[in-house]
Amino acid sequence: MSASAVIHSPAQRRRSLPLPLSHEPKNSKLPLFPQQQQQQHGHHVQQQRPSMLIEDEVHGVIELSSHIQEIVEHPLFQRLKHVHQLGLLPLATDKKADHKRYDHCLGAYKSAQDHLRAIERNSHYEPKLPDWCRQAVEIAALLHDIGHGPMSHAWELVTNHEFDHEENAMTCVDKIFKDAINQELVSLRDDGGGRGVQLIKALILGSSEKLLFPMLGHTYIFDIVHNRRCGLDVDKWDYLRRDNKRLKILSSAEMDFDDVFLQARISPDGQRIEYRYADYHRVYRLFEARSLLHVKAYQYPLTCAMDVIFVSAVQRLAPELLSIRSKDPKWLELTDEYVLNVIEKDPISRFVKEPQRIVEVTSNDCSGSDIIRVNRVIPGPWELIKSARELVFFGNKRKKRPITRCVSQTIVSKCFKLE
Repeated sequence: MSASAVIHSPAQRRRSLPLPLSHEPKNSKLPLFPQQQQQQHGHHVQQQRPSMLIEDEVHGVIELSSHIQEIVEHPLFQRLKHVHQLGLLPLATDKKADHKRYDHCLGAYKSAQDHLRAIERNSHYEPKLPDWCRQAVEIAALLHDIGHGPMSHAWELVTNHEFDHEENAMTCVDKIFKDAINQELVSLRDDGGGRGVQLIKALILGSSEKLLFPMLGHTYIFDIVHNRRCGLDVDKWDYLRRDNKRLKILSSAEMDFDDVFLQARISPDGQRIEYRYADYHRVYRLFEARSLLHVKAYQYPLTCAMDVIFVSAVQRLAPELLSIRSKDPKWLELTDEYVLNVIEKDPISRFVKEPQRIVEVTSNDCSGSDIIRVNRVIPGPWELIKSARELVFFGNKRKKRPITRCVSQTIVSKCFKLE
C-alpha cells in the first residue's frame, strides 16, 4: 500500500497525482470500510491506515488522516455524494453546477483547518487549543451538512420547514461515533463523558449553550464552523468559492475575501474571532458576493419556479417521505435520484426535466391553474453586514477602506406558465 491514496472527489477534474514508483499499489482498491474490517477479523482491530489524498477543485488536494477517512467512508457521509449542493439549480439553469454536498463538506473541513491555523499564527494566543478540541472543530466542519435532505434546501420547502438539517445531523453524528473503530474517534466519544462528540454537535448548531462544560478561554472556536455572531464562517467561505467556480458569475476581484479568514485573530480574551480593519472592505465584499449569488443563482426565478413544482409533486405523490429522518432505516435511500424517480409518475414532474417548458409571462397573463408565481425579497449586502452585530475589528482603523453601500433589497416578482 502506498504512503498515500489518491481519490478523486466526484465533482472534480480527472487529473491523477503521481505516487512514488517504489510505493505504487498493485491494485486500486480502496481500504475496506471499518464495518468490513470488523467483519473480516471478528473483533475491533485498530489498523494503521495511510493518508488519503482527495483532489478538490477549490483547495487542490485535501489530505485525510485515518480517523477522518473512517468518517468519510461511513454510509451516512457517502450518501452526500447523491445530494446536489444547489438543489434543482443544475436542472433549471446550469448543468455544470452539479457538485454535491459531499464536495462542500470536504471543502469546509479543509477551510476549518486553514482558518484555525491562520488565527493561531496571527494571535500567539495562550493557552493553546487542546488536540481534542481541534479535532472537534475539524469534524464539525466535515459533518455540518450531513443531515441535509434530498435537493438540499429544497427539502425544507417540501416539509414546510418542519425539517431542520442541523438538528437532523445530530443523529448522524451519534451514529457515526457509535460505529467508530479508530481510537481517536473512540476517545472523542468516550473520554470525559463524551465531551468530544458533545462539542462537535454544539459547533454544528453554533451554540455553546449546548455544552455541559466551560470552554475555558476557547469560546472563539464557535466562530469557525457556524458563526451565529456575525456569519463569517468556513461554511460560507467554502460554498461561495465552490459555487462560483461552477457558476462563473462573479469575477476574481468580486471573490477577493480570503484574507478575512487568513488574517483574522483570536481576541485577547479568547471569546471570539476578530478581523482586521484592513479587511473591512473584504468583509463587505463577502456579503456582497453572497447577495449577488442569491439574486443570480440561488433564488433565480426559474429555479424558484422549479422548487414549487418539485414541492407540489412530492407532497402529492409521496407524503410519507416527509417524515423520514436520519434515525430511520430509509434515510440512506432518501437521495435526489430516489425522490425524482418517485415523482416521475406525476405529470407535472416532466417540467423538472424540461425546464424550457416553464415560460415567463407578463403580469397581465398571470392567472390560471398552469401559472406559477415567484415572489422573493433578497436583502442587500449592507443589510446583511448590519445584522452581524458582533463583528469585531482590530488593528489600525485608518486602514479601513471606504465602501459603496448597497442598502436596497432585490425584489423578485415573476410569473411562469407551464406549457
